[in-house]
Amino acid sequence: MQTSSTQQRIEIIDVLRGFTLLGIIMVHFSEQYYAGAHPESHMNFDIKFLGDQIMQGFIGIFISGKFFMIFSFLFGLSFFLQLNKSEANLKFFGRFFWRLVILCAIGFVHHLHYRGDILTIYAMLGVGLLICYKLPDKWLLIVALVLTINLPSVIVRGIQTVTQPELEIEKVFGGNNDDNEKYFTTVKEGSYLELLKANFKEFEFKYRFQVVSGRIYITMGLFLLGLYAGRKRIFENWMENLPQFKKYLKRSLWIILGLILFSAAFFGGAEAAKIKLPELVLWMVGGLVYDILNLALAVIYVAGIVLLFNKEKWYRRLMNFYAVGRMGLTTYLMQTFFGVLLFFSIGFGLLGEIGVLASVGIGILIFIGQIYFSKWWLSRFRYGPVEWLWRSATYLKVQEFKNP
Repeated sequence: MQTSSTQQRIEIIDVLRGFTLLGIIMVHFSEQYYAGAHPESHMNFDIKFLGDQIMQGFIGIFISGKFFMIFSFLFGLSFFLQLNKSEANLKFFGRFFWRLVILCAIGFVHHLHYRGDILTIYAMLGVGLLICYKLPDKWLLIVALVLTINLPSVIVRGIQTVTQPELEIEKVFGGNNDDNEKYFTTVKEGSYLELLKANFKEFEFKYRFQVVSGRIYITMGLFLLGLYAGRKRIFENWMENLPQFKKYLKRSLWIILGLILFSAAFFGGAEAAKIKLPELVLWMVGGLVYDILNLALAVIYVAGIVLLFNKEKWYRRLMNFYAVGRMGLTTYLMQTFFGVLLFFSIGFGLLGEIGVLASVGIGILIFIGQIYFSKWWLSRFRYGPVEWLWRSATYLKVQEFKNP
C-alpha cells in the first residue's frame, strides 16, 4: 500500500467512484435504460419470473438512490480538491464555470440518447458550489443536511396536504399514460431521429421531476457535503480518520434501525387503527423516511469501503475499482452506449424482451469489461478519452494524452 497521503487520498476517492459506477450500471440495466414510468400496456415489462422480482427488490432496497448519492458527494469533493490546488481566484472560478458549460454540452448530447442523464443536472447545480464555497463550515453543513434530507420537498408536500388534500401524486408529477405509451413505442420501435426528438421533449419533464421529487435539492446538498468533507480533510487523511468512519457506520446503522421502527409504528399503526392516511401524507412521510434511509445506507457503503481499504487483502481487491473510477465520465457514458445498444430499437431492441435478473447480469459483465479496459487504457494514456476531451476544451488547448 502506498504511504503518501496525497496518493492515498486520490486512490480512495477514485476507488469510491469506481465502486459507485458499479451500482449505477446495475440500476440502469435493471431499468433497461428506460428511466421513467412504465405505460399501462407494458407494466412490469422487465419481470419474467420470480428471480426478476427478487433482483428488482434487491436493487430497490440496497442500490437504487444510494449510489447516485455517493456519486454526487464525490462531485462536490472533487470541486474542493480542484479549489484547494488553485489559488481560488477569479481565474479559477471562471475556468470552473467554463468547465461546467462543457459538461452541460456533453450532458445535452447524452440526454438526447438517454433521458435519465445526470450530467446536465450536475452542470447546472455545479454553479451552486461557486456560490456557496465561502460559507462558514457550520452553515455549509446545515444547508447541506437540510437539502440532503429533502426538507424543502417535505415542506411543500405538507402545504399541499393542507391546501390540496385531494391532489393525486400522478398529477403532481405531471405524467400521463398516453405520453408513456408513445415514448415506450419510440424506444422500442422508433428510428434514431425519432429517439433524439423524443428525448429532447423529455427535458422539461426531467427538470420538473427533479424539482417535484426533490432530487435536485438532494443532489445540491450532497455537493455541499462533499465540499464540507474536503474542507475537513476527511479523505485526505483517511487513515487518521478511521475511528471517525467507524462512528459514521455505527450511527448510520442505528438510524436505519430507528427508521424501520418508526415506519412500523406510523404506517402499521395507521393500518391497525383503520385510518386512511391522505396520499400526500404517505408521500411526505414515506419520502422523508426513504431519503434518510438512502443517505444512511450511502454512508455505510462509503465508510465500509474506507475501512476495508485499510486492510491489505481488501486494498488489492478494491484497487480494481481505481482505474474505472479515474476515468469515471468515460465509464458512465460507455455504460449508456452499451445500454442503448442492447435495449433500444437502434440496437438489439431487447427492451422488455429479457428480465431484470438477466439485464443486471449483463450489466455486471459489461462493468467487469470496463475494469479491464480502464486498466489497459490508463497504462497507455494519462486520461480517459472523454476526460481528455473535457480537459482540453476547458483549457482551450490540446492536453498531453499519452503516458511518457
